[in-house]
Amino acid sequence: MEHGLHLPDLNRGERVTRIPVERSPLSEERRRKRRLLALLSILVAVGVGVTLITYVLLQPGPPLRIMSVAVSPGRPAAGETLTVVATIQGGTFLKPASASLTFATFFGDEGSGGGSMVSTGENRYQGRLGPFINGTEVWFVVSAVSGSEGPVISSQVTLDVGTIVRNGSSGIAIAQVTQIPMDPDPLDTVVVTAQVTSQSTMLQVSFSYMAFYRNGQGSGGGSMIQDTSGNWTTGGMFVAPVMPRFSGTVFYYRIAAIDGTQNTATSAVYNYTLR
Repeated sequence: MEHGLHLPDLNRGERVTRIPVERSPLSEERRRKRRLLALLSILVAVGVGVTLITYVLLQPGPPLRIMSVAVSPGRPAAGETLTVVATIQGGTFLKPASASLTFATFFGDEGSGGGSMVSTGENRYQGRLGPFINGTEVWFVVSAVSGSEGPVISSQVTLDVGTIVRNGSSGIAIAQVTQIPMDPDPLDTVVVTAQVTSQSTMLQVSFSYMAFYRNGQGSGGGSMIQDTSGNWTTGGMFVAPVMPRFSGTVFYYRIAAIDGTQNTATSAVYNYTLR
């Protein structure tokens, strides 16, 4: 006689009784703790990720510097457009560097201007100048700002468009350039005076300036007038009426002269910073 567990025959329609398995309170508590630990792990991972990303984004970049400035063509002919490319180090992901091009022209074309340069990648920025007529001298600089840094200003670049008469027989020369006051504040009017000599009796003397401040740059200029002593002066006109005059604004200026023989002279570049 065989003894064993009787299994219901499903084919005969015998009824199956299901016996529920009771879960112990301890098992439910463990599952609850595991779910809580999993949620906490996710929150910690997200928090660490956000912290790392924030840390990376807020890291200061290298010091703001203008590494190089190149212009082409190097000896432009009349009617050609100049392309200026600057390589700039500095800036961060959140506060990238921006660059501007500021210029003034003398003799053939006389004027000034500037604007933003376009980023072309790999820390390079590009801008264009011109075209200009024959006999124009172009004077320009690149400036850059980033976050709380700047403005940083490049070395000045000058180049001739076509042919400009220099060192001619008339002996035109600019000397004894003076500036009053020497250490101006934003409310001062700066007056620049220079001695200009030539064997030619016809003289035209002009000045141009560039100005750089935290949120921008500008340029301007005009004709100088001859005072009673024979010197040439800006006559109190050497101001930037349409530009904010903040403490810390950096000014560059230059004087140019041309006489009746078309012989020309230009001064050195002078500068001052508003205190």
